[in-house]
Amino acid sequence: MSFDIRSSRALSNDPFGRTLTDLSKRLSAFLSKDQAAQVENPEDIYSDAQDVESVAKYHSLTLVKKFPLNVFYSSASEPDLDKVKLFLASPFPNLGNQLIDDSGFDNHATITGEPVLVDGNFDLGIADGSSNVRSVAVRFNRPESQYENGENMSIPDVTNLRVSGIISGISYFIRFRIFNLSQQNGQDRRLFEKTDDSSRNNGVQLYVTSDGKLKVDVKRAGSSHAFQTAAGVIATNTVYDVFLTYAVSGDVVHIYVNGVDKSLSSVSGPPWHSDSSDLSLNIFRRGGGSADGYIYGDFYAMENWREKVVSSTEVSHHFTNKWTLADILFGQVAISNYCVSETQTVPSFSSSFTSSFTH
Repeated sequence: MSFDIRSSRALSNDPFGRTLTDLSKRLSAFLSKDQAAQVENPEDIYSDAQDVESVAKYHSLTLVKKFPLNVFYSSASEPDLDKVKLFLASPFPNLGNQLIDDSGFDNHATITGEPVLVDGNFDLGIADGSSNVRSVAVRFNRPESQYENGENMSIPDVTNLRVSGIISGISYFIRFRIFNLSQQNGQDRRLFEKTDDSSRNNGVQLYVTSDGKLKVDVKRAGSSHAFQTAAGVIATNTVYDVFLTYAVSGDVVHIYVNGVDKSLSSVSGPPWHSDSSDLSLNIFRRGGGSADGYIYGDFYAMENWREKVVSSTEVSHHFTNKWTLADILFGQVAISNYCVSETQTVPSFSSSFTSSFTH
C-alpha cells in the first residue's frame, strides 16, 4: 500500500499538484481493495517486514558569529593525513549511529545508547556573545536516561590506532566534562581504553580516580608504564583539555591538564576490561565484558597522533586556540566547512534620517 505525504497538506495554488495527489489517493484505495479481495478475511492481511523503532530528536542549539574583515584566519595543522589518525572535533557533533572521524582515516566512532546534544558552556572562539551557545557537546550516561551506564563510543581496531609497532611515540588529546567521580563496582571512570592483542601485551588506558587524579597505563611489548598525577587535577562540572604523550625513547610519559605539565608518580598498572577479544578503542567506558567505568559527562573532542610526541609548546598552542597545535591566536583558527548565522543591529529609518540632517 502506498502513502502520499502530500495528501497531509492541501495545495492551494498548484492545480497539477492537486490532481496528482487525488490520483495517488484513488490508486492507493484501488490497490488496497484488490489486495483485500484476494483473502477470505481482510483481517488476515499482515506484514512480514522487519519491525523498526524510529525517533526524531530536536535540539535548539544556535551559534552566532561575526567574521570581521580585519581578522586574519589561519589554517590548522590538523588533520594532516599523516600523523593524525583520529580527529573527533567537529563544531557540531552528530547523533546518528556514528561520530564521524575527520582525520581522513575513517576511524568513525560507533555510538551506543542515546546520548544527547547539550550546550557545551565552553568558548571555542567560533561564536559571539555571552548569551549564545559557544560550543556543543555530547552528554553520556545522564541519570534520567534509560541507557544510563550503557552509553559510550567505540572505534574498531586498526593498525594506525595501536600502541604496538610504534617507533617514536604516540599522543592523545581529549576534551571532556565529568559530573561524577565515584567508582562503579570498584572501578574508576575510564576516559578511554584500548588493548591491541588478546594477551594484553600492548594497550593504553586513561582514567579518573574518585579523588580527581588522572591515571594512565601505556603498555608496550609487555612492559607497563603506569603513572598518576601527584594530586587531584579533575573536578566535577568543569571542562578540561587533557593531553597524554608517550615517547619510546626512555619510556617517557607526560600528562598535560589545561596546558600544564603535571607531576607524575609511578603506580601499578590498573586492570584491563574483562573481554580480551575486544580490541576496540573504547571511549567513556572500560571496554567489552566490563559493566563499569562509564563516564557520566560531556564529550567534546578527541585526537590521536601516531609516531608523534606532542611537545609542551604545541600543547600550549592548542590550549590557547582550542583547536590546533599550530601557533594561532584564539578565535583566528580557520574551521573548514563551518558556518553560523549572523545577527546585527540595523539603525531604524527615522534615526538614520534624523542623523543625516543634524551633522
